[in-house]
Amino acid sequence: MTEPIERRCECCGRTFACGGYACWCGSVAVTERQSAWIAARYDDCLCPLCLAQMSAAALDENRPKTSSGA
Repeated sequence: MTEPIERRCECCGRTFACGGYACWCGSVAVTERQSAWIAARYDDCLCPLCLAQMSAAALDENRPKTSSGA
């Protein structure tokens, strides 16, 4: 197994550790609809806080894709 790498959240700009295929994000419960919503708006990983917020919220279908640090 490789060491986690530091990544920057595409949603909020925070840095966080990514474990690749053994990452913490695999334990976050997201529905298929939530996963599709996230994938339509972000091209890269989200931090634990942003992913947790999105998995717990009703997602706004009209929310545009945001750039890093927004």
